This record gives sequence, structure tokens and C-alpha cells, in this order.
Amino acid sequence: MKKTGNPEHPENNQAAKGEGAKYIVGFYHYGVILTYLSAVAGVVGIILSLTVNPMGGVVCLLVSGLCDAFDGAVASTRKNRSDADRLFGTQIDSLSDLIAFGVAPIFIGIGLGMKEWYFYVPLCLFPLCALIRLAYYNVTEETYKKGKRIAFEGLPVTNAAVAIPVFYLIATMFTFLSPLAVKLIMLFGYCLTAFLYVLRFRMPKAGIRGLLIAIGIVTVLVITLALVRTYVCGVPLVSPVLS
Repeated sequence: MKKTGNPEHPENNQAAKGEGAKYIVGFYHYGVILTYLSAVAGVVGIILSLTVNPMGGVVCLLVSGLCDAFDGAVASTRKNRSDADRLFGTQIDSLSDLIAFGVAPIFIGIGLGMKEWYFYVPLCLFPLCALIRLAYYNVTEETYKKGKRIAFEGLPVTNAAVAIPVFYLIATMFTFLSPLAVKLIMLFGYCLTAFLYVLRFRMPKAGIRGLLIAIGIVTVLVITLALVRTYVCGVPLVSPVLS
């Protein structure tokens, strides 16, 4: 009978069976902590968007994006990972992304007041496009050079952590104009992001340095929009829910 696992690393033999932890299913180590935190932030964002204020959902979306930016780098520091451990990491990352960047963002719009029946279709298309994008990525999309992915095909769903907060801040600047104007701007943001999820184009994959630069740019952009929104447009930090 063919043996599996590495006898020098007993934990790999257990992981190869798909058992993960000894008494409960799954894998629990520092390599998956950020992925779990991203999913939790997504769920908290849904709750806050529906029960408190959509701004809470925006903050949680930004937290999810920050966690996701570095979860792969953290996981890669673990040595002697079993095949089951690696596969689990890939699957849990996609499932977490679906929650945090596919489902949670639409509740920001719902919490903002996008509850009319004609918003149902675009709000349903957003997570559907995210689901398709994630599944396509897992199956066929990877482009490798010397064993490392160098590009994505289509917009990665994690970019919702940038797009939706930016559209939210811009849209709520027009609260004084009319609730419908705010909702239409958010609708455009959802439709554009969903379309880019499934549009076939090549997007280079950023390394750690590129991620740090991108995070810096996004931070400056979000803070600038928040300041303009508050001090120029006179919109409170926590926006009123639209009717």
C-alpha cells in the first residue's frame, strides 16, 4: 500500500487525511487567521449595515480588504505545508472573499435605502458575478511564471474593498440633492464593479511593495473623500439612512 505524508512531519500525515485539527474539522494556525478575520469582518459589516448604519459596513469592508491583502503572504511563511493544508487555504480564501467582497457590499446599499424592487436585479447580480469570478479564478485563470502567479484575468473581487467605499463616499456627498441621486450613484458603482469582475482583461498581480503602495494611495483617497464629504458638502460622518 502506498504511504502518504512525510514521516518526519507527523502533523502532515494527519493533514493529508483532511482531518486538520484533532477534535474538530478544519485547520487552525496563524496562516489562516487573516482569512478568518476577513470573513468575520464581512459578517459584522452586514449586521452593522442593516442594524446601525451603512458606514459601519464600509469600515468593515476596508478591514476585510486589509486582511485579504496580506493573508497570502502570511500563509506562505509556513513551511512543510501538506497538500490538504494548501487546498484548504485556497478554498477558505475564496469562500471568505465571497462573503466579504461578494455579499457584504450589497448590504451597504440596502442599509443606505436601496430597498425598492427595481434594485433587486443589480443587487443580486453583484454577488453572482463575484461568485462566477471566484470559481473561474480557482479553475482556469492562473497565469504562472517560475511557479508564481504574475497576473489575474478580470478584476479580483477583493477590489470591492476599494470601489464600494469610494462610491459610497462620493454618492453620499449628494444627500442634499435627493435620495434617488445617492442610490443611482451607488447603483452605478455596483454595476461597474460587477461588470469588471467578469470582463476578460489581464491585470498584473502586485507584490508586497505594490500592495503597500496601493494601500497608501487608497488610504489617502478615502481620507480625502471623507474630509470633502464632511467639511465641504456638510454631510455628517455617519450618514442618515435614506428613505
